[in-house]
Amino acid sequence: MPGKASCGYSGPKVKSDCRISYETTDTELRIIVNTEASKEILEKAVKDTAARMGISRGTVEIEDCGAAPFVAAARFEAAARMVLGNDFPLLPPARNIEPSGRNIPRRSRLYVPGNLPRFMEKAMLSGADGVILDLEDSVSPDRKFEARIMVAHALANLDFDGMEVMVRINQGEYAIDDLDWIVPQPVQHILIPKVEIPEQVSVIRDMVEKISELCDREAAVWLMPIIESPLGVFNALDIARSVPDESAALTFGLQDLSAEMGVTPTADGTESFTARSLIVLAARAAGLQPIDTVYADVKNEDGLRESIRGAKTLGFVGKGCIHPSQVPIVNEGFLPTSAALDTAKRIVMAMAQAASEGLGAVALGSKMIDPPVAKQAQVVMDNAIRLGLISINWQKEEAE
Repeated sequence: MPGKASCGYSGPKVKSDCRISYETTDTELRIIVNTEASKEILEKAVKDTAARMGISRGTVEIEDCGAAPFVAAARFEAAARMVLGNDFPLLPPARNIEPSGRNIPRRSRLYVPGNLPRFMEKAMLSGADGVILDLEDSVSPDRKFEARIMVAHALANLDFDGMEVMVRINQGEYAIDDLDWIVPQPVQHILIPKVEIPEQVSVIRDMVEKISELCDREAAVWLMPIIESPLGVFNALDIARSVPDESAALTFGLQDLSAEMGVTPTADGTESFTARSLIVLAARAAGLQPIDTVYADVKNEDGLRESIRGAKTLGFVGKGCIHPSQVPIVNEGFLPTSAALDTAKRIVMAMAQAASEGLGAVALGSKMIDPPVAKQAQVVMDNAIRLGLISINWQKEEAE
């Protein structure tokens, strides 16, 4: 085990971060900060973390580049664990965690590398329906240890102001360590990558339940499988149905799927049409929201808009984002149209009238409306209220 380790980043182009080195010594804990402006704040963050971990000796050097206190705490904790071992208690579990709803709008989900706090700050200002703190593909293998610690500290300290807080975990043994750190914190949705068989989801569900019990977490955690392979596509329905009480959405990853198919993604999506259609059908058959993949060409706004139109045509209700600039376009693109809102209004009001008359179905124009159709219309109206498109008292206002 090394006597000294460093975590984090520093340099002229680094923002909202720091590089912290910890070295074991026989002397009382000494903290050296390279800037006076944030010295007291960062010293306190490190001292509080050291006290929680029971570390009273050693030398800490902080090269600050505008780091928030939680960033310094996370960087120090990672460096100290690299030197002293990983047997320290994890972060204290959060209390009063707010779960997210099954049918809340999930138009936009912004991916953020879990080891780069400056992107977390940008995500909080993006207006996305959800933020995904990523521990998988956007984090290199040699940074995954400190990334999961950073994400846990971010979950414990940041206020995402109504955004659904998600984490994409790793595969295999990495997933166990990821869950140990994040489940006790205010994560609301966990994305499971490269799911090919339903057992992969149920195994994660069982681990989440076990950790939740150990840390006295009562709030539910949604699980979102990501379909990224031909085998996953063919098993999509079984995957979507694997944990019905813990699932709200199903999504897929185009890049990995295309690689396994041996094709290059095209603008019109011909090569992925069948896979995407099967994922939408599987999601809807299981009562889940189908979420489209990311659009990789960040600067091509017209291409993104066309991708959104195609996704809506297939039945997707949202899309992943890899840059904050994509969020407003995705949010607008997945808003219900005025025609869709008007139809949903008429369905909900007609069914309310039918219920008052003791009827289970009602004719609306030339179509027969039954409870499943009415339920979907109610979801549209509930989401429209959450998005501020209509008033919560719209039924009363319509009747006046």
